[in-house]
Amino acid sequence: MSRTDRDWEKWGAVAPYFGVLSIPKFQGDGMTADVEAEFFASGEAHIAAVFMAIERREASPFNPRRAVDVGCGVGRLVIPLAYRCAQVSAVDVSPSMLAEMKRNGEKRGLGNIEAVLADDKLSRVAGDADLVHSYLVLQHVPPIRGGKIIKEMARRVAPGGYLAFQVYVACNANSLLRMLTKLRYTLPPLNWIRNVLRSRSIFEQSMQLHVYSLPSILRELRRGGFSEVELHLDTEDAGNFESVFLLAKKSGEAPLIANPYA
Repeated sequence: MSRTDRDWEKWGAVAPYFGVLSIPKFQGDGMTADVEAEFFASGEAHIAAVFMAIERREASPFNPRRAVDVGCGVGRLVIPLAYRCAQVSAVDVSPSMLAEMKRNGEKRGLGNIEAVLADDKLSRVAGDADLVHSYLVLQHVPPIRGGKIIKEMARRVAPGGYLAFQVYVACNANSLLRMLTKLRYTLPPLNWIRNVLRSRSIFEQSMQLHVYSLPSILRELRRGGFSEVELHLDTEDAGNFESVFLLAKKSGEAPLIANPYA
């Protein structure tokens, strides 16, 4: 298990909702019933927007038989997908996150959700899907590793289906802050000092944030048979990062991209 995977399992065990949306009210005693409802309403709003964008492009209703959500966490986006799809595969590296996701689905009587423990090859995700989705996930994964995951996500999109995912593509922080942040990821004592200064638990693990090359992603999508790509631009983390949400359609006759990691 990689260091980032171990970090996310810790978040899943201790503060799973805060691990998904890093807002203080989603942590500890702040998670009242009303706050939990707000948490899941934000997921419904996101998935509704994704479906609206696809239906605008298709000029017809989008009714996927199967969706895959990579980095599903506690199911914030899995639940609205399960209301819209015949089957949803919910994929995460954290067993604790998957357990909480299953509890959330069961509370709502949803029996069409499959929990899948992730690896970099998504080897436990069998078959293809009409929608493969990931949001607020890949920025926490180093780009060399994340690029492989994006390729595996792309391979699992059925011809005519959609790949929808978000990445950071630029950092607006100054060079000194960027350097200190990278050091904090590799030297835990620096992160401990930061935690103390921010009145956090001294050993609270860091949430790594990484920037991806958008041209490299677009090149790989083209090679994978995605001839149509729509970009939605935004900022994240108080404006420190430029974020892109990509919505890509796989050409109807495109073969699956060759897997160099098999």
